[in-house]
Amino acid sequence: MNVNRSVVRDTLAMSKGIANVEKEISFWEARSNKNKSIKKRLERLYAVRTHLVETPKEAIDLVNQLKEINNG
Repeated sequence: MNVNRSVVRDTLAMSKGIANVEKEISFWEARSNKNKSIKKRLERLYAVRTHLVETPKEAIDLVNQLKEINNG
């Protein structure tokens, strides 16, 4: 995984939950013409899916930390 990824964007994608992430992956994979932005979006979604499946507790903690930072 690329270290320069946006933590905020990844966390926002995580906050959607695994079901919505899977739906969005299916939606973007179905498109025949994938430009750079779609490829980058899929890359982000794949990383989020992996993180949600492998470490769900840490993913929830990260989302909660970001919410606290944004509200405080």
